Amino acid sequence: MDKRPRQANPKRREPLASHRNKFAAIALLFVLAATSSSAQSQTETTPSSQSSTTATLPTPTLRVYTNLKQVPVLVLSRDYARMKPIDPSGFRISLDSGPRFRPTYVRREGDDPISLAILIDASKPDNELLPSLIKAIAALPPDFLHPQDRVSVYAIDCTLIRTIYDTGANPAALADGVQRAMAPWQIRQTQNEELKKEKKIPPPPCRIGLPLWDSMEEVLKDLDQQPGRRVLLAITDGEDTGSKTLWKDVMLHAQIRSETVFGLLPTIMTVSKLETPTETKETRHIESPSFGGPEDKFEQICVNSGGIELQASEHTTIFRLKEFTQMLRERYILEYPRGPNEEPGLHTITVSYRKKSNLYIATTGITVPVASEDEKESMKTMQADPSRTPPVGTRKVLPKP
Repeated sequence: MDKRPRQANPKRREPLASHRNKFAAIALLFVLAATSSSAQSQTETTPSSQSSTTATLPTPTLRVYTNLKQVPVLVLSRDYARMKPIDPSGFRISLDSGPRFRPTYVRREGDDPISLAILIDASKPDNELLPSLIKAIAALPPDFLHPQDRVSVYAIDCTLIRTIYDTGANPAALADGVQRAMAPWQIRQTQNEELKKEKKIPPPPCRIGLPLWDSMEEVLKDLDQQPGRRVLLAITDGEDTGSKTLWKDVMLHAQIRSETVFGLLPTIMTVSKLETPTETKETRHIESPSFGGPEDKFEQICVNSGGIELQASEHTTIFRLKEFTQMLRERYILEYPRGPNEEPGLHTITVSYRKKSNLYIATTGITVPVASEDEKESMKTMQADPSRTPPVGTRKVLPKP
């Protein structure tokens, strides 16, 4: 008997056959109202009075405004695998379905600090990934998770458990956090095995207090408070069991808060998805994504927040987790100017690539402040070059029903 670890077929590794084109999923661009913001810094003018014989002169004022937006973009091959760097000049951006324009600057994400939340769905006892998680997640630092990265660990059990929060990425902390998160599941597994040996019926599983969508929403709320590139990795089969939160609300939250969702699913539970190809479209409405086939809600959350679903078996979990962190480091950060006359509210952004027609591109939403009246009209402000203002279309996000 061949005892070699099972490997996923590379041509069937991802349940995303419906997205094989060069255009990104639509991501939300949420523009704040013109208020004070961490993205904006200014010094007030104050009079200087040195003596009664010295004329009062105004203190010179330097006003600094952040004028570049950064958009994280995941780019994979046609088989949804990592790939060599591509020519950054091929990227194009479209705002509200307007004309495409070239970003001002493009770079790889590299060592940018990451705030990573790991959500383990331990409510399903037959998930083959669970037994190997403690060792696999603890193996990520320092090569794949770096000292400047922050990690939180959660588990969906009878209720939502949080064992570590915003903690530096180190093997000891991660092993302890995952072990404590998995403890109730491990205890139940041991007890059930003993009952089976005694030919007794195991007790029914507990009622899940916060199913998948509810738990993801709570974890995303925690991520809202954290800096860096914010990412949620959900280790689950992707099936919700009766949340009060709608899956579209989870997706919208991730989009407008600039949080990317990745999924790690057991291979055995996603075979049916792989065998159901669906229609693809160049541009998708964020409010009602539909591809002409069975709706995969968890996949929609991942794709429309800039992430992807990955698959693993009990033998490949550690390799998939390392691959996931490499995908994050290899994302492209696209920069472009902030327009002076942008309106607050929800907008759409699409990223495409001119030089290849078979890439998978997923865009993370961004949050930026609009220009204040002082910035737009003050005589003391150096105005931006209007020729560099990106074109914006007229297609607005549809209001939620």
